[in-house]
Amino acid sequence: MFKNTKTRVILSSLMLIVISIINYFFEFEEISTLFFIGVIIFYSYQDEIPFSGSIIFCVITNMLWVTGELNIHKFANEFSALFSSSTRIIISILASIGTHTYYLEKKQKEIIFNQKQALEKTNAELNKFIGMAAHDIRNPVSNIKMISDFLVEDESMTNEAKGWLEVIQVSATNSLLILNNTLNISQIQSGTVVLHFVKEDYIQFVKNNLSINKHLATTKNQTIQFQSEIDSVMVEIDKSRMLQVMNNLLNNAIKYSPDNSKIVVGVSYDEKIKGNIYTFVKDEGLGIEDDFHDSIFKAFSTTPNEPTHNETKTGLGLAIVKKTVEMHNGIVGFHSKKSVGSEFFFSIPISQNSRT
Repeated sequence: MFKNTKTRVILSSLMLIVISIINYFFEFEEISTLFFIGVIIFYSYQDEIPFSGSIIFCVITNMLWVTGELNIHKFANEFSALFSSSTRIIISILASIGTHTYYLEKKQKEIIFNQKQALEKTNAELNKFIGMAAHDIRNPVSNIKMISDFLVEDESMTNEAKGWLEVIQVSATNSLLILNNTLNISQIQSGTVVLHFVKEDYIQFVKNNLSINKHLATTKNQTIQFQSEIDSVMVEIDKSRMLQVMNNLLNNAIKYSPDNSKIVVGVSYDEKIKGNIYTFVKDEGLGIEDDFHDSIFKAFSTTPNEPTHNETKTGLGLAIVKKTVEMHNGIVGFHSKKSVGSEFFFSIPISQNSRT
């Protein structure tokens, strides 16, 4: 309202004339001063007029006002007149500065809020589109992988044909991994994931997961050791989502560790957070440089490290781990040293009821 510069100048000038006339006839100096400051605030509450313009307006109007005041009122001495006029000028300039600053800060906050809302809406639409695209592409890629798996086992195939099929098989497997990770991260970020908690023997759950991943480790002559002083503990988890957490951490450990190395997986009660179960995956791999520690859990974030057998990396695995653990009301972290190895860990509540 009244954002036009010309309109504000005219309105402010008219209000000052009215106040001056009232002050001339009735000599309500204190009240007229308040109205005068109100006009200054009205004039300064905008960004169409530059800040310097508001100060110039204050000075000019004060000079005119003081001239009128000297003609209307009889001051005891020159000092009294100077003090009265100076006080009015200082107060009005401070009011102008404060009002203009407040307005700009308020508008800046509104701009940031609107931009944030627009960005969230755009991200939601983008995640939805990516999720739909990944889902639609995943089905034909799964069929390619399934058929290539079947044909590779066919003894009637020639060695040359099997060689080409193995290339197709590896490419389909890597593509499926990328699609699954992309679909999962888009679902998590868009907030469409609903966890289905069940009570599961966590120790047995981890052991089963290790068995699934052992065949990957044996291809690189790596050994996976399991450490736990707990024989059995029932933990509330979303089994499929937590399986993905364990798979991503183990796959990374295998992927970035050299041949003939050792990977240790451990489970214990969390000593720092009562009621939580603590899990870690420790490797003897490449380690992570300090410069990448702050971004390691961000989606599509990667490090210069290359998998030791040229395996595929998407930059999504750890982002999925972090989001999934946090959805379980847990925390995740890591310790790593370049050329020594890494230890990723997470801690989740044994019972979700205690966290709701």
